[in-house]
Amino acid sequence: MTTALSKTVCVDRRAVWIFGGLMTASFVAAALLGATGCGSTQFHEEGPGQPEGRTYGAVPAGMVGVCKRPFSMQPEIVSDVMWEHAEECHSNTPDDFLKLGYGNLNNEPDKARAKHKRIMNALKEGQEDNIAVLNVLRAVRDEGLEDPWLKDRVSRESARPEACDFSYLLNVMHDRALQLRPGSDPCAVYAYDQTDRQEICLFDTEVEQAVWLSASWACMTRTGVMGKGESCHKLCSFDDYCSKQVSCAQADIDLALCALGVCLPEPDVMSE
Repeated sequence: MTTALSKTVCVDRRAVWIFGGLMTASFVAAALLGATGCGSTQFHEEGPGQPEGRTYGAVPAGMVGVCKRPFSMQPEIVSDVMWEHAEECHSNTPDDFLKLGYGNLNNEPDKARAKHKRIMNALKEGQEDNIAVLNVLRAVRDEGLEDPWLKDRVSRESARPEACDFSYLLNVMHDRALQLRPGSDPCAVYAYDQTDRQEICLFDTEVEQAVWLSASWACMTRTGVMGKGESCHKLCSFDDYCSKQVSCAQADIDLALCALGVCLPEPDVMSE
């Protein structure tokens, strides 16, 4: 009897008032003291709950997601805001995210910066001199075979019958892309800023190499999902010679972007 009444008090304090007239004053006091001790046990510990989606790096459907490689350095072609706001890549980052950053701050960073500057200089010269681009890409391929991050992107194709004409390809695509985009927008792709929760330009459009190299983004990324792009034929202005260079240059442009710190997802991920 006592146990049952004690439990009733724990569950509903009103029961003390209802049955108070039937119990002695000392019994009521004891019951109330017991209720005080069990009051905190009425609520179960539920934990912090599920974190909101952005904690996992999720982005709205149809938008490009990015993350920042741990201990890497900011690429010159990536906008300051995108770099500052990008969350660090981790094991739960979606496979289709772009991986930003080059080199390793803990492993010969000065050497990585020098290599980065060499590629940027070659791209600047390459707008008028294809030999400069060919030479630097040859060096990137050779060095990439020893780089765990790049080696799977180095083309395993046998020697091509002729060198790719990167300068012609990218010059044509650059001019055409500006014509096709509203307001001659120099930005080739917008990615999701997880801090401000809006799309912003991935590239630093004040850096001419970034605008020039990314001109081919819409067709070189091997998918219509990454970015809102036009076909390679449109970007080549239906120029057969330009179109011929697309398949020739695609692997090396992918490699160059990654070497500069903008790594596209692997082809099998992008095709899903």
